[in-house]
Amino acid sequence: MNGLSDRQKIILELVVREHIQSANPISSKFIEKEYDLGISPATIRGEMYDLAEKGYLFQPHTSSGRIPTDKGYRFFVDLLSYPEAKHLEKQLERKIKQMQKEVAGKAHFMREFTRLLAHSSSALSLSYFPRENIILKEGWAEVFRDPEFEDVEKIHAFVDLVNDFEENIDVFLGEKGPVRVYIGSESPFSKKHDFSILISSCNFSRKKGILAILGPKRMAYDKNIHLVESIIKILKD
Repeated sequence: MNGLSDRQKIILELVVREHIQSANPISSKFIEKEYDLGISPATIRGEMYDLAEKGYLFQPHTSSGRIPTDKGYRFFVDLLSYPEAKHLEKQLERKIKQMQKEVAGKAHFMREFTRLLAHSSSALSLSYFPRENIILKEGWAEVFRDPEFEDVEKIHAFVDLVNDFEENIDVFLGEKGPVRVYIGSESPFSKKHDFSILISSCNFSRKKGILAILGPKRMAYDKNIHLVESIIKILKD
């Protein structure tokens, strides 16, 4: 359906994973050195050129490697699997049960699990409960550690995105289903295209709400999607 060969899919996934990990453009020579694909750097370079022509990769500088486009990240997110999901869920369940014992008051507990999501995802986490008219945001320090925010303009753009998100958050209240991921230009309300939003409805004490993670497009989608899914499941139980 996406018009990619099996080899191109493998190379694209590797480029996305390595870029998420390092924040650097990924070269064909790096892929050849780090992974035994049984093909030459020239062949990898040719495949990466084709992936760029098809809109999955982008070359930020003439002599550099390549980074994923929104389309490349979307390919990655749609094919995700996360083998550590069960282990992650058990860890979160233990931490949240401990919080329930130690934290007094619903509002304080809501802030603590929002903070837990921020710390675990290294991104800005937001929880919203409309009946209480409460929006909690945690994780500014975590998200601003990302190298993207060495550029002050990116900080301003991200703050604008968060404000746009808060102003439009009621749009998401009626939606059901799995965690929704908006990558860059996929945002339904913002023109700040350097960031991604993970969002899902949740129930807390039988009241509807929203959990969300906001950060640069170069985020750990596999872990963060399962973080949100796991916390929603634990809160429901």
